[in-house]
Parts: sequence; structure tokens; C-alpha cells
Amino acid sequence: MMNVGFGQACITPPLGLPMEGLGQIGGIERIHDDLFARVLWFEQDDRQLVILSLDLLFFERTVTDRLRGAVARLFDLKLNEVLLNFTHTHAGPRCSEWHYSGKVDPVYLDKVEQGILVAVGAAAQSREPVECWAGATTTDLPVSRRCVNAAGHAEWLPNPAAEVCRHLPVAIFKTPAGAVKAVVFSAACHPSMIYTLDVSAEWPGVAVRRLNEHFQTSGSVFLQGAAGDTKPRQVADSDKWRPGTWEEMEAAGREIADAVIRAPLQQIEPDLRIVTEETFWPLGALPTRTELQTVADKPDRRAWAVDMLRRLELFGRLPDAVPMTFHGVQLGKGLRLIALECEMVGELGNLIRRESPAGVTFPLGYTNGCAIYLPSDRQLPEHGYEVDSFWEYHWPAPLAPGINDRLRGLVRGLMEKGIT
Repeated sequence: MMNVGFGQACITPPLGLPMEGLGQIGGIERIHDDLFARVLWFEQDDRQLVILSLDLLFFERTVTDRLRGAVARLFDLKLNEVLLNFTHTHAGPRCSEWHYSGKVDPVYLDKVEQGILVAVGAAAQSREPVECWAGATTTDLPVSRRCVNAAGHAEWLPNPAAEVCRHLPVAIFKTPAGAVKAVVFSAACHPSMIYTLDVSAEWPGVAVRRLNEHFQTSGSVFLQGAAGDTKPRQVADSDKWRPGTWEEMEAAGREIADAVIRAPLQQIEPDLRIVTEETFWPLGALPTRTELQTVADKPDRRAWAVDMLRRLELFGRLPDAVPMTFHGVQLGKGLRLIALECEMVGELGNLIRRESPAGVTFPLGYTNGCAIYLPSDRQLPEHGYEVDSFWEYHWPAPLAPGINDRLRGLVRGLMEKGIT
């Protein structure tokens, strides 16, 4: 038997904080709907797992290490027993120094940490025996934002024909009396519809609200998937992306929730296991000092070039690989979460599913931080944002080829370590 507890806390930022995610200029003016830290605590025999879901864009590793470490210290857990996923809403406050956009408000970080600890405490207190049901369906919500032009270069345009991850996995945990304790679900699509100065959990927040109403619970939790190269269908015109409306955001969230409600489920035997690994993803050719000095004289990437020159000064070299935490979790026999610390594109979510055994797999990005975009090998020569945005994440060069095989090996390694 497995025990599961749920807790949540509001982490809505104050008015005036800078927005982050879609280039909004100015501070937060309105709160359309609240942001939350949601927590599930899994317990089986002497094994524990805490899953955190934050309605935020993402934090960098320095902050996620702080938050996961605070949970581990206070609740006597190991660090790998804390998995932190971001819903990746773009209608939220600045959370990182991504894109060299500025500093994060330290007091707001304190509020997020306090909220997480309150939510984890509530989850610990509410643990009770559950039965597990799991299954999967598909969704048409994500549309690729990579449209390859005649020159072979990917442009930021809607491409309904391109491969995305349409997988929508679901796990529902019920008490022996049949009450729904928690609903865990995932989809692979950017919450990037709202371009105003309003705070919102975006369409994942709508889906959570709808599922809580339907299942008469408070324990619905969304985990973001391999969403790196997608946006919602509702904001894709034939030849451009456009800002969405609140009505379209509601429609997108209800569409996902209704798919979860209809998903076919089978009972799963609980079997909690955890595997984590620190992985390193090689970069391509590094820029020279002369090249960086040339870029430093131009306004668009000056901050990046100065940053890289400073690293050369302090370390004598530039980093040649990106570290990412690889987090594998088995919740039951044939039910697993496979997560990476990056913005993973849809093709790679599909690769994870293909390499996994039969059952239900949650391919997750935005987990334990967000180090860089992780494109597929096929996308590297096409360039485009997912390939060329390395500098926004403070790296000196794009990722090198070999991504698909490296990820394939990691997934297969999980099976060798007991994640079935």
C-alpha cells in the first residue's frame, strides 16, 4: 500500500514586480488568478518522494538547490527525494536571470520558499492510504513553433505539420472509499498565451481548477512536459502567432482537463523507486576571446559577451558542457516520471516514451531548474530559437550533436537501475 498526501500554498507575487516570459514591459498591474505551490508526498515502506509543482516560469539551479535543500533539511529527506517541476507560465514574475533580464526579488524568493514549506508540511500531515490508477490519452493543443524556410532555417511561425509531443499521461490516486486524493497530469505545451501585465497560472491553472471541480478534490497537480518548441493551437493563425484572450486560455485549459477526465485508466500496483544522475551535455565550438570582444561592442548581446569574457578571466577557459539533473521516478509498476533540467522539445518527449517499457510514462522538462533548451539532433542544423538561444541561458555555444543518443542511453539506463 502507498500513502499520499497533498498540500498547497499561494505564491502570488505583489503588484509592481517585473514580469518575465513574453517581453512584457513594466511591473505587474493586476492579478487575474493566483499562483500556487502544489505538493504531493508519496510514502511506501521506508521510501519517500515529494513532488513540487510551482506556477512559475522556472528558477535557475542555484535557487532550486536552495528550495529543494530547504525541504530536504526540514523534513529529513534526501535531495533526490524532492522533485521540483515548473508549470512554466509566462504570465508571472521574473524568476531568474535568464536573458540577462535582471535580478530576482529576494523577498519574493523568501515568500516562495515559505509557501513551499507550508505546502510540504500540509502534504505530510494529510498522508493516507491510496490506490493508484493510471493511463494516457492524446491532445491536439500543442502546435510547433518551428517552420523551416526554403533556406533550411527554422523560423518562429506556426507549423501544424511538425512533430510535437501529444502525449497526455494521467495518474489518479483514490482512497479505499473511492474519494479522489490527487490527480497528476501532464501535457507538452507552452503556457504563453497572455501578453499583458496580469499574473495568471495560464491554461494549466484552468485545467487544475476544472479537474478539482470534476473530481471533488483539491489535489490536482499539473507537471509540464516536453513543451520546448510548442504553443497552444488557439493562438496560431495561418501565418503568425498572436496574443491570446482570456476566453481562449479558458478553452485551452478546459480542453486539457476534459481529455484527462476521458482518459482510460487501469489500476497500478504501487512501487516507489527513485534514480537520479548528474549528466553533462557537450557544447559545440566555443568562441574565441577576439570573437567575444567583437560581440561586446554590439548592444544586442553585450551582456552575454562581457559575462563570457569575465569567465575567461576567472577560470582561464569557458565551460564546454551543460550539467543537467536527470530524475527518474517510478510510482508504480509501469508508471514512471522521466524528467530533465531543461526546456526539452517535443521530439525528445516522444523519444523518451519510445524507449520506455510498456505502461504510462510522464516525459518532463522544467524539472529541478532549467539549464538550457534541449533540441533534437535533427533540429541543430536548422538553427532557430531552440538551438540559438544558448546565450540567454549564459552558455558560450550551442549544444553539440549526439543529443538523441545521449538521452536514449539515459532512459535505457533507468531500466537497468530498476525503473520498470
